[in-house]
Amino acid sequence: MDESTQDRRFTDGLIVAAQSSRRRLFLKLLGGGVLGATTAAAGIGGIDRAEANPQFSPIWKSAKILVGNSPADQSPRQSITCPLFFESGEFSNAFHTLDLSKLPTTGKVKGTVTHYNNTIEPEFNSSIAVAVTRANDGVQYLIVSGEGKVTGGTGYFRNVDKAIVRGKYKVATSPNHQLIACVDCVVILVDT
Repeated sequence: MDESTQDRRFTDGLIVAAQSSRRRLFLKLLGGGVLGATTAAAGIGGIDRAEANPQFSPIWKSAKILVGNSPADQSPRQSITCPLFFESGEFSNAFHTLDLSKLPTTGKVKGTVTHYNNTIEPEFNSSIAVAVTRANDGVQYLIVSGEGKVTGGTGYFRNVDKAIVRGKYKVATSPNHQLIACVDCVVILVDT
């Protein structure tokens, strides 16, 4: 039996767990000697002092994270609207739209985020990357990554200055890559 894994055996309805001596030794070293020696060698002087003096300053004041996912495939087209959910998985009463209809002629992509009756349209034209790839599941996806300045947000978007998006869209295997479904897209609404 490999000592690096935990051995669990059922004996008359009881679980008997044999701890690995290698794992205990590793955790003991990590908890005391190794971490302490690494911290001291780095010149930090201890964990308490490292936490009191953060290495990095915050990159924004606050952020709201929404995750998009189509409940079912839609008919292929150049524009798609998908529901957004909170991190908890609950529906957020919000939707996001991706419109690629002007991409072939102008190179511009339009994206919106709507919460109830409030809509923002981040300015993605200066910072967006788009690629088409075939995944291991054999499905062709459009991968979109961008960030855009947001102005004039009201309601849920009142303090939002920037939107960061990471999108994965199932696309039809056609010359113009029509959108079918949103698969785990992420929208980060940032107050800088």
